[in-house]
Amino acid sequence: MRTSQTHLPSLLSGILFSLSGLFLFGIGLFPGVTALLSLFTGKSIEVQQTIIFIAFGFEAALLFAAAFFSFQKTLQKPSADQETIVSVTRWQIVILVLIAGASILIGNQVSGIGTVNWLVLPILTLPAVVLPLVVILMLGTQQLPLGTRWQSWSVLGLGMTLTPFVLLILEAVVAIILFFVIIAYVATQPELVFELRGLSRQIMILGPDSEAAFDLLAPLLTRPGVILTALTYMAILVPAIEELFKPLGVWLLAGRLDSTAQGFTLGALSGAGYALIETIGVSTQAGEWASLLFSRIGTGLLHITTSAMMGAAIVLAWRERHYMRLIGTYFLAFLLHGLWNMFAILFTFSSLAELLGQPGRLSTIQPTLIVIMSLLAVGLFAILLVSNRKMRRMVSLPFIEESTPANTVDQSP
Repeated sequence: MRTSQTHLPSLLSGILFSLSGLFLFGIGLFPGVTALLSLFTGKSIEVQQTIIFIAFGFEAALLFAAAFFSFQKTLQKPSADQETIVSVTRWQIVILVLIAGASILIGNQVSGIGTVNWLVLPILTLPAVVLPLVVILMLGTQQLPLGTRWQSWSVLGLGMTLTPFVLLILEAVVAIILFFVIIAYVATQPELVFELRGLSRQIMILGPDSEAAFDLLAPLLTRPGVILTALTYMAILVPAIEELFKPLGVWLLAGRLDSTAQGFTLGALSGAGYALIETIGVSTQAGEWASLLFSRIGTGLLHITTSAMMGAAIVLAWRERHYMRLIGTYFLAFLLHGLWNMFAILFTFSSLAELLGQPGRLSTIQPTLIVIMSLLAVGLFAILLVSNRKMRRMVSLPFIEESTPANTVDQSP
């Protein structure tokens, strides 16, 4: 008999996803209308406008779908409680990989052609961004239970809404605290204060936007102190925060999940939602569109793998009180994320040093960093696949047990 009690979590999540979807649709609609007006008036169309229109519209559509299943659960519709499981063939994976690769290659050819990139790049952005995440997610969750429809869509929706919002606030607070720590340190260094004051006066005389002012500031950007500060924030503080809060949907649903495998799959889904928001947010850079989106595949793999690890550990701690396992998994996820960010930051500073023509080892380590990050990506992919096989063996045990007769007949005389 159906109960009349309202399912409050699904109601709240449905409202959140609906409002977030409307917000993203509104953000994408404005540049879309602007691009349309430019088309009819004969003005040039900025490629960023059309990419934002298509990409944000797609994100809004996903959130509306998540809101639909949340409201279905609120209304206690049986379809919301249908179990879902990922099952794909190798040929499907190959086709998706080929489409994604072709999208990036074609986009690389047309990204610099102003007459067509505003039309072609938005169409290619979705497969170039979404399909790599889908392939990684499918391989990681293959033949594992995702739970009910409202659970999986809710976790995806939370990964695209509440999780980025919480992380943005926390990372901003940490950045402000770090800023004041740096100010306090600089205040204790009279020589550094004198140097910065002199530099400030020179920039005011030359003008903040002048090329000469940039030439004065450029050497400071690759100083060891600046690099160390960036590494502290991006390779230590940010991973420590993100790996704790990325699987937010799993934390909220831990008491309702049936198995560690389900925590693993929903953690991967949460990481994919967060990676989607991150990648689409930087996909409007037409000049570096292809290289940027290709490099983001590794970041998406990182988010999916570490969040899946954390999701499994969260459910295991909730169901079996394995708190040390959760702590150990967190530090492993933090280490993997920190290493990835560290090498990415060093690559950025190396590129900057090369651009500025600064001699030294920093400007020549890019090939080494590429090799190291490639090996790290292979390791993350291996962790995801091995974990998937382990989880599949775990979920197969109940079916074996259920196939064994519960009672046996004693045929002895």
